[in-house]
Amino acid sequence: MNRVADILDTTLALIAGLLFGALFLVTVLNIVLRNLGGIAWLWIPGMTKLLFIWTVFTGAAVLYQRHDHLVMDFFVSKLESSKKRVLDIVSNVVFLVFLIVLIVYGFMVVEGRMGIPFETWRLPTAYAYLAAPVSAMLMTFFCVNKLLRLVKGEINE
Repeated sequence: MNRVADILDTTLALIAGLLFGALFLVTVLNIVLRNLGGIAWLWIPGMTKLLFIWTVFTGAAVLYQRHDHLVMDFFVSKLESSKKRVLDIVSNVVFLVFLIVLIVYGFMVVEGRMGIPFETWRLPTAYAYLAAPVSAMLMTFFCVNKLLRLVKGEINE
């Protein structure tokens, strides 16, 4: 399971990087066309929203897996090792419950947004909202993997 998590982590990091690169290029294209040519392509704002949302949610899954997200651990760092482990397990279980709720309700929102297109496209806004439950599913996999490793005593966070 760790090998799958590592491969998934690397793949998601690559995807997040590509999405960010595409976001950057589309934004630069928009600036250049507007300022030099007076051209405004109507699809660009919708595309930048879509790319930004997917970049953030994909990156969030990678950051969670790598434990590179913002952590406030002032009080936790004062605890002894066994209590830290118990707290890590409890906090990951609570996070897992949150992720499951995000998956369930996220897909409900996606379903509701299927009939609502972007401002200038016929593409449903559901594809932007889909980033939340997809990211939550990825983080659920990473969270379960982390919980199993914590319970087995393989990692000390």
